[in-house]
Amino acid sequence: MVKSKSKSKTTTDKLRCVCCGNSRAVTNYIRDYSGIYAGNNEYVPICKECLTRLYLEYVDKYKRDIEAEQLDISADELYIEKLALKRICMITNTFYSESMFNLCTKDGKDKIIDSFPRVRNLVQYKKNKTYDTTIDDERNKVIRDKTIINNTDASDTIISPSIINFFGVGFTDADYIFLKTEYDDWTARHECKTKAQEEIIKDICFNRLQNLKALQKGEDTKDITASFQKLLDAGKLQPKQNSTDTLSDSQTFGTLIDKWENTRPIPEIAEEFRDVDKIGLYLDVFFRGHLAKMMNIKNGLSNLYSKYMEKYTAHKPEYDSEESSEAIFDAIFGKQMDD
Repeated sequence: MVKSKSKSKTTTDKLRCVCCGNSRAVTNYIRDYSGIYAGNNEYVPICKECLTRLYLEYVDKYKRDIEAEQLDISADELYIEKLALKRICMITNTFYSESMFNLCTKDGKDKIIDSFPRVRNLVQYKKNKTYDTTIDDERNKVIRDKTIINNTDASDTIISPSIINFFGVGFTDADYIFLKTEYDDWTARHECKTKAQEEIIKDICFNRLQNLKALQKGEDTKDITASFQKLLDAGKLQPKQNSTDTLSDSQTFGTLIDKWENTRPIPEIAEEFRDVDKIGLYLDVFFRGHLAKMMNIKNGLSNLYSKYMEKYTAHKPEYDSEESSEAIFDAIFGKQMDD
């Protein structure tokens, strides 16, 4: 594109903003080096104040759209800000990337648009890079992903009848490989014990394949993403639904014990750990049995206590009245020694 030969402007010169109509010093504008604004000395004719206003308007717009679609984006709290900043980059023909956005967030979430002019002027984002570069990078990523799938040597991979029966007929070999890989990955990371869980994860795999093909064709994936979020909710696979604290808080201790006993029951006690010292018997006799005896409760434990204590009980000797006092004396003190 042929650039204008107009005189370069100094920092004291002013430009008129096409949004607000006010004339401001050139320091209030950002520059674009693609040649689109060559006749304006490379300055984008939108002042920084209007860019901030546009950014906040897009943040509100995308937030309303997401709320209307009832999408859960809690896993990426900066998702809306990413969309808004990417739209500003599109308007100003500025290069956008995840690394650039991350630098803009270093000063805090509320300072993203304020940091944008400074970050975009860094060498790695300014030199020969425009929004066309962003489009090229995204397109090349889709092509690379497509190449990975298409280059899979399906001739060396046997698609078994069980895989075809599981996912259904009508897919290519590369599709079956993608679906099987995705399914194995999901089931390896999440519980899948019921038919319902299996079907939901299978639908998630179909959704991911549909999303990939839509990206390859450059089609809108908004509805596919919304469907994906609903599938995650249905399968309780959202990050917030799978935290250990949430699972523990939602189940009683008795429920957890029942779950553990059914999934990983305690094995039989090894011989060396059995009650070889009769500790269990001692507890039954001297604690539970004694307590039952004290409370005058007649049951097996109290009877066990009585029988066990019988051999440790001393009984007073009993004599018939016919026995002489000498016999009693001898029984108590022993026989007298003969002279």
